[in-house]
Amino acid sequence: MLDVEILDDRIVNVHARVEGKSTPRTLVLDPKPVLRPPAIARSEQNGVYVISAPGISVHVAETKPYSVTFFDATGRQLLRSADPFGEARKASLVMQRAAGDTLYGIHGLGLNDTSGGLARNDGGKVAAGVQGNSGAPFVFSVRYGLLVDSDGGEFTADPGSIVFRNSSRPDVEYFVFAGAPLETMAALSKLVGPPPLPPKWTLGFLNSQWGSSEPEVKKIVEDYRQKQIPIDGFILDFDWKAWGEDNYGEWRWNSTSGPGNVAPDKFPDGASGVFAKELAAKGVKLAGILKPRILMTLAGNPSYLTGAAAYATDHHFWYPGEASYPEYFSHRMARDLDFNDAGERSWFWEHLLPAFRAGMVGWWNDEADVSGHDDVSKQVIFNNFEFLNMGRMLYEGQRKNSETRVWSINRDFYLGASRYGYAGWSGDIDSGFASMALQRVRMLAAVDTGEFHWSMDTGGFHGHPTPENYARWIEFAAFVPIMRVHGELDEKRQPWVYGPTAEAAARQAIDLRYELMPYIYSYEHLTTEGAPGLVHPLFWEFPSDREAAAQDGEWMFGDALLVAPIVSEGATSKTIYLPAGEWFDYASGRSYQGAQNIEISADAKTWKDIPVFVRSGSIVATQPLEQYVGQRPVREVTLDIFPSESCAAFTAYDDDGETYNYEKGEYLRQEITVLRKGGEIQVTIDAATGSYASPLRTFLLKIHAAAQGVTLNGKQLPGAGSSPASLSTAANWVHEDDRFGTVIELRVTAGARALSNISLR
Repeated sequence: MLDVEILDDRIVNVHARVEGKSTPRTLVLDPKPVLRPPAIARSEQNGVYVISAPGISVHVAETKPYSVTFFDATGRQLLRSADPFGEARKASLVMQRAAGDTLYGIHGLGLNDTSGGLARNDGGKVAAGVQGNSGAPFVFSVRYGLLVDSDGGEFTADPGSIVFRNSSRPDVEYFVFAGAPLETMAALSKLVGPPPLPPKWTLGFLNSQWGSSEPEVKKIVEDYRQKQIPIDGFILDFDWKAWGEDNYGEWRWNSTSGPGNVAPDKFPDGASGVFAKELAAKGVKLAGILKPRILMTLAGNPSYLTGAAAYATDHHFWYPGEASYPEYFSHRMARDLDFNDAGERSWFWEHLLPAFRAGMVGWWNDEADVSGHDDVSKQVIFNNFEFLNMGRMLYEGQRKNSETRVWSINRDFYLGASRYGYAGWSGDIDSGFASMALQRVRMLAAVDTGEFHWSMDTGGFHGHPTPENYARWIEFAAFVPIMRVHGELDEKRQPWVYGPTAEAAARQAIDLRYELMPYIYSYEHLTTEGAPGLVHPLFWEFPSDREAAAQDGEWMFGDALLVAPIVSEGATSKTIYLPAGEWFDYASGRSYQGAQNIEISADAKTWKDIPVFVRSGSIVATQPLEQYVGQRPVREVTLDIFPSESCAAFTAYDDDGETYNYEKGEYLRQEITVLRKGGEIQVTIDAATGSYASPLRTFLLKIHAAAQGVTLNGKQLPGAGSSPASLSTAANWVHEDDRFGTVIELRVTAGARALSNISLR
């Protein structure tokens, strides 16, 4: 039996039920997707049943030989299944495709995988993998996407087909999307569930460290504040826990000494919450590491089974098929827990709740990608959903107890995890320029699998970066979804550790990140609505540009900014590809025409240059520099507007940054568009929506164009020369020159409940 249904404007669902039987959907799919069924037309002719929506149509041949064919809105064929039940090739799914379609998605890149870029024209195995890898039963081109609901599997491809094998469900269910990559990824997000908004502080600068104590962390935070280097979070490794102490040390602060405690009293004020409160007063939040295992016995008493281990044994919470093994940190026997078990998830969170209440508001899940390791059989039994369910444990547990937003970073990714406040990082990478350079394509490959919240151990986990390597890496990290530093035991990643030149370059990059916070937060908000994330490859934005498709070392950061970090030692120049259109060097303001490679100079002495280009026909939002998110109320946001004959759009967004009240409508949201038409530039600011009482009062519009006159809502505004200090809200305008050239400035009310129209001539 074949069920075919159009679910949304660009989404078709096909369910091949052998003998009419169905199996449950996997965790890939959101159990409650938000879909908007479109107007659908149906017809039938000569045994072919046609279902059409505005963005996609499907033709189903109801008589043998059966077939299902998918078309886009123009009537162009996308995919065709001439073997809906996979019988001919003994596969789960067989699709015919155009020979010239480059394929993407499927899997990311492993820890030291230098073999491939972003294309997946040979298919590949679908698995979460280990050490920062990612997987998705999803493949796409610049014209369509194909999602199979499966726990693992494998795509194979040749010039004329895509084949999916080894589906976890005998009744294969799949979804076809029509559209360019931005549209396809939005459709994918609807089905697997868009990520909730992360806590705003996690979008700032985060210092992760292995080898910490309470006095040291306090001193480091104080140094950040004295040096005026912004920071929002400190992430603690093993050190925070009473690892292996008595029965439940794996869940508790290391704040008391006891039998088996590997390093007693490292955080004496941790369990009471005093330590977290002291850091919070300085604007720094705490996150801590979690492992998917617990120790079986106490130190010096190998015959004693801890209470936690005994409970897990009695309730069958252990990872199936795995024996206990010697744990590398404590050198005692340990065993992995099964986070696929709902009872285990509830039990784990119950014991973690006191740490959360004592101020641990972020989580770092580690090593669940190797759950299933059996030292006896020397086999590894990976589970695509182990990490996902570990993140799910935190999300569901914390949301039951608090409105504080849930956030975790995790060492692999499988599609569907994002809806649990789940972020990833690229594993235990090496220091050095080669490792840093590799992280660019690893990030973009992960994004192609639907992992929108990606990060890395900036500076490298293994080894010690040179000052230049550290400075350039911080600049790179300023333009990824999550900016965090980390290193192995006793490695320090504070900017001042690497000397004054690196410190100055790092501070400049971190400052820029914080100035861009309203821009970053807006795109995070749009991601919760199904948009494709803050970072994406160039070909998503420019799908018809073959040269853009070849770029895996530069990317779009939002719709306006193209980033191409310097990743070579001693670089004095860099070649960058700019797609069609006009682009401006964000630092110097110099204008470039796109559809070509350009060469720019690089500063090999101060390392203080970051190649960032702003696109003509875009809007960039900035705010005054803060030392941490929420340091002071943001009263004004500056909108740098670069008009073109293509409509530019930006969504100004604000909420409390901490809770899920935005789900209840407590936010401020305004759409801003700009269009140049002939000799006129029209800027439109929509009426604000949402009930949040934002501190934001004004937008300072910086329109990068020349004009003789400005009108606001039909009223001619007087000019005030070239002195920005003379600007009054909605009263006048000034013109001056900045690094981009002539700019018109005016100040308008933010949060207005009425439409605002600004016209420049």
